[in-house]
Amino acid sequence: MEQEMRSARIWPALLAVAALIALPGCATESTTDALPQRGTGEQMKPLVEQFKDARAQARSDFEREALDRAIKTGKIDPADYEEAFNRYRRCAQDAGLDETYTKLPNGIYRVTPASAIEDVEAHGKVMVKCAQDAGLVSLEALYRTQVDNPDLLADPKLVVVRCLVKVGLVPPDYTVEKLSTFLKSDVEDMTDFDPMHPEAQKCLTAGGIALVVDRTPSGG
Repeated sequence: MEQEMRSARIWPALLAVAALIALPGCATESTTDALPQRGTGEQMKPLVEQFKDARAQARSDFEREALDRAIKTGKIDPADYEEAFNRYRRCAQDAGLDETYTKLPNGIYRVTPASAIEDVEAHGKVMVKCAQDAGLVSLEALYRTQVDNPDLLADPKLVVVRCLVKVGLVPPDYTVEKLSTFLKSDVEDMTDFDPMHPEAQKCLTAGGIALVVDRTPSGG
């Protein structure tokens, strides 16, 4: 059998808002594709309004108290994000999930499940429940917006594009549409920029996208 190049696998932030998941393997569609494509700079609500909205849906006293502090100060306290993630990690470990955790330069944690997961769907369901119970779903989404999206851009892919342009990895005329096509490409067609470049990883993370490219030949 001829050798084949493994393709990239894209996993968006959990529920498009929480712990980053990075798994090698075959290509998969990112749920960010379900979001409206708004590459024109449309903005979100002010952060404090987002905090209030999240507060109304909080599931625990910890989450409510963290959001109350954010409403008062105008920002998510990094210590509250750390506590939410620690609660997620304890829940995941108690549930027997095999994961590693990496703190990225923006302060957000990436969750990397073990490569050999027998039931990815079941694993994902436990991750979601732990993230919800820990308050991580709301707090991480808001914290990422706070640190990586000060312009409050509504389209996460536009956040990525502007970042890539700023660090010089793509030309100034690079568009959200080009990024969307790039993210759906097979690994050999990923020529717009090196997705594993450290600056590219920072930009992708800023938009809530975890992308791992495995270029190791497979097959025999």
